[in-house]
Amino acid sequence: FGLVGNFGVAIILLTVIVRGVMFPVAQRQFASMAAMKAIQPKMKAIQDRYAKYKVTDPERQKMNQEMMALYKDNGVNPASGCVPMLLTLPILFAFYSLLAMSIELRHAPFIGYIQDLSMPDKYWITPLLMGATMFIQQRMMPSTADPIQQKMFLFMPLIFTFSFIWAPAGLVLYWLMSNLMAILQQYVTNQMIGAKR
Repeated sequence: FGLVGNFGVAIILLTVIVRGVMFPVAQRQFASMAAMKAIQPKMKAIQDRYAKYKVTDPERQKMNQEMMALYKDNGVNPASGCVPMLLTLPILFAFYSLLAMSIELRHAPFIGYIQDLSMPDKYWITPLLMGATMFIQQRMMPSTADPIQQKMFLFMPLIFTFSFIWAPAGLVLYWLMSNLMAILQQYVTNQMIGAKR
């Protein structure tokens, strides 16, 4: 804020910096998700071979070993999809606390009709844009989920949009910019993965 004199612009710049610092982690996540999607048929074949065994059957242990070997051979980490999201959650909570309690942000204007970043967007424009960018981001990400789960994931942008309608405009601005940066990062990663093939 001391450099730009506008809290909204400061939120945007901070989001760009945070996303830039986290780009290597996010890039690995996107690459791992693409690799997971590529080995999905092999995973399904292994699961089908062991489908007749109960979860408690010792034979299921062999399935887990085969799956782990498949992940290792293809350089895939199934847990890597959660790490970037977990890293951004403390920032989200910090922004929420900052916007809810900071006196400096009360009546802090951004641009146009947004004259108070600590209050919800009265025209719902930023929450709707945030939901749209979240939807685009989900469509760009490689998914290993089955078709029913994929349809359920499509409801997430609607749920978030509805939830963020009453959130402070500054928080929605942060989430919107974070989504835009994630879309850009996903596009760059997709280009990099495509170039390697």
